[in-house]
Amino acid sequence: MAESYAFHEGAFGQAIVLELRADLVEHAHSETQIAFWLGGARAEARIGAQIVKYSDHIALGANAYESHDVTLLDDSGPCVFLAFMISKQWLEERSKAKGRSFLFPSPQVPIDSMLRQSCWRVLDLIISAHEPRASVDDAVEQLLGAAIDSSMAPVQNHDARFMVPRCDRRLRAAIAYMREHVDEKISVDEIAGKVGLSRAHFFALFRDQLNTTPQVFWSAVRVEEAMRRLIDDGEPLTSVAFDLGFSAPGNFSRFFKEHTGVSPSTFRRAAGKTLLAPVTGLPR
Repeated sequence: MAESYAFHEGAFGQAIVLELRADLVEHAHSETQIAFWLGGARAEARIGAQIVKYSDHIALGANAYESHDVTLLDDSGPCVFLAFMISKQWLEERSKAKGRSFLFPSPQVPIDSMLRQSCWRVLDLIISAHEPRASVDDAVEQLLGAAIDSSMAPVQNHDARFMVPRCDRRLRAAIAYMREHVDEKISVDEIAGKVGLSRAHFFALFRDQLNTTPQVFWSAVRVEEAMRRLIDDGEPLTSVAFDLGFSAPGNFSRFFKEHTGVSPSTFRRAAGKTLLAPVTGLPR
């Protein structure tokens, strides 16, 4: 059975239908993410020190930059997700309209029967080739609004998890260096040295300001560039693999699938010319 992977692009960001057949390694996104389990194999995600077990009643809510993974818990078949990558602009507009912040106080997002029905409704609309784009956008935005609302139980003491401060100049320099040398085999220690930081300080900056690690962010930079080339350049997969410093196309395909859940060829077919937001965020 072939991989299933579908996109829908809207004002809110992106909706992705993913049929996952293997674990995803620890990774991060610049966008806020909500992921609903629709069926198949049971799965769980680790985000920080917490483990979220996907179910009919629990979805995953990950704030921007928070590292997380996915582990399949049985071999009963593929695991189907409906995931939303929510744009920062959309969240800020909603926050302004409602007069409050829309950040997840917990990665566990409760799902009631109405939200569950909305998930299936949105899935049907995304897969259908006959629904007007506006209808899909409206349904998705209603679902996302309800999901965010359900996760916003009163929280009196917000901790650093909710804050994404302005990045230290050395952190920005490190990220710029990663992007400029995305096709080279360089270590995290080398990158830290290039911006005048010790390994410990380098890790601390990523932890405190982006809620992730340098290794996870470095992998995200490579995934971001791979996605761009697969969509925009139309290069053969072999050329993309070698241009990004992989020793063999098979190594590139394995790396890409471990981070996205699908092969590069499946991603290219599904994405077409869709414009993707940067995986790693932060203006270039």
